Amino acid sequence: MSGRRRWLSRLLWAVLVAPVVVCLLAPSLVIIPMSFSRSPVLSFPPSGFTLDWYQRLFTSSEWIASARNSATVAFAATVLSLLLGVPAGLALGLRDWRSKRLMMAFVITPMVIPTVVLAIGMYAVYARLGLVGMWGLAAAHAVIAVPFVVITTMAAARQLDPTLLLAARSLGALPWQVFLNVTLPSIARGVLSGAVFAFVTSWDEVVIALFLTDPTFKTLPVQMWNQLSQGVDPTVAALATTLLGLTTLLMVSVLATSRRPR
Repeated sequence: MSGRRRWLSRLLWAVLVAPVVVCLLAPSLVIIPMSFSRSPVLSFPPSGFTLDWYQRLFTSSEWIASARNSATVAFAATVLSLLLGVPAGLALGLRDWRSKRLMMAFVITPMVIPTVVLAIGMYAVYARLGLVGMWGLAAAHAVIAVPFVVITTMAAARQLDPTLLLAARSLGALPWQVFLNVTLPSIARGVLSGAVFAFVTSWDEVVIALFLTDPTFKTLPVQMWNQLSQGVDPTVAALATTLLGLTTLLMVSVLATSRRPR
């Protein structure tokens, strides 16, 4: 009976969760058949089948340059996010100290403030500093990506036994040796998850990029936005499908890594 009850419980949870999953994924999955349509405009249901839009996507110098720009910005933003977020996550996760909750509230503020508000403020500051461009955009994306790194690092740090750090220090290890040999390997999965979230956050961000880029430097989301504003070309659907597949593969890889036994 216990096995049957367990099976019925799983079935009940699946029935309850399935509608939520459909509502979340359906708008994204609709774009996939649209990318193979023969119609010169976005249409659903698709008419016919063709790979012409994918060929146009991967042979366009404009799209390739935008993808290169997005990858460069996302990589730089991820590095900056790790440099800022990992120490903060360790400070918040390893010890309890006064004003910790207040500091945590400040850290996650970029996640709750409307992106357009951040974009306007960043543009006003960065324009005066001459940071409108690749490095300014990377720094701006790091601002919205740091909270993800802090949260995942903090969660991993809470699982770290403090006695291991004390034991390493008592055996004569220097602080940087303790970090590299004990702390970092123990929180590696949390740091990796934060890095993935930071990269994806920067890669997909469009509002801030619209404010902080110029016509000579366009990221992929900005190029998609311009394409949709000028004409409804199914090449955008092909790109969206490609990005959806890459993001799904990346997230599945992270989940598989996190479930692997240590």
